[in-house]
Amino acid sequence: MRGTLYQAERGFEFWTTDSGAYRIDLETGRIEIPDHPDDIVREQRLWGIPAALCVMYRGDIPLHAAAVQLGAGAILLAGPRRHGKTTLALAFHRQGYRVLSEDLACCRPTPVPTLLPGPALLRLRPDVYDGMPPPGTHVVASRPDRVYLAMDDGRKGSGAPVPIAAIVFLRRWTDGIALEPMSPADALRALWGLSLHLPSDAARARAFSQLTRLVGTLPLWNLDRPGRLDSLDATVEQIAQVCRV
Repeated sequence: MRGTLYQAERGFEFWTTDSGAYRIDLETGRIEIPDHPDDIVREQRLWGIPAALCVMYRGDIPLHAAAVQLGAGAILLAGPRRHGKTTLALAFHRQGYRVLSEDLACCRPTPVPTLLPGPALLRLRPDVYDGMPPPGTHVVASRPDRVYLAMDDGRKGSGAPVPIAAIVFLRRWTDGIALEPMSPADALRALWGLSLHLPSDAARARAFSQLTRLVGTLPLWNLDRPGRLDSLDATVEQIAQVCRV
């Protein structure tokens, strides 16, 4: 899929090659979606750039991250594409934890930063899907490049904000599992590449200020782990042991 973003009089137009055009009116918080026969693809694109623009306009921070709930807090699993965010989030789900978001994390920069839970949908690559939806999920679509799992009603939870307990950055593939503290400066550089900011001085300044407050408030961790499915349970246990609140 390729997408192009245009600035319009009252907001933006986002054109995609696989689902059409989305018109985003930021002042009213209204998004016009295209007429498309594939509801899953259309909704997937909706919860990308169009939703992130609305999140950003109202003063929140859109981050390219999954999120899970440990105890009373949300753990952000931050990383670029193909770093295993969705696979790790599903591993948390298998162990009974709630998945709060799969790809777009909406963070509210309040004095105690909070996460606003996103759509209860997981997109898995076929090579990490064993053909059976885990308990608490069901398949809503299957395509050559992705299998789409939706959460059952009993596992969705509410849309109420959840305090953010920590940010875990998914980094290198290694032989063992290592969860080590990360400096705010390094975290700021990493989050800059995982956040949405428009190409203007004012927009960049606001995004930089918000991210600076975020990394100055939260525990930050670097996660190195093996790139094997049989290491997922141990990875979940390590994160839960260190980050639970």
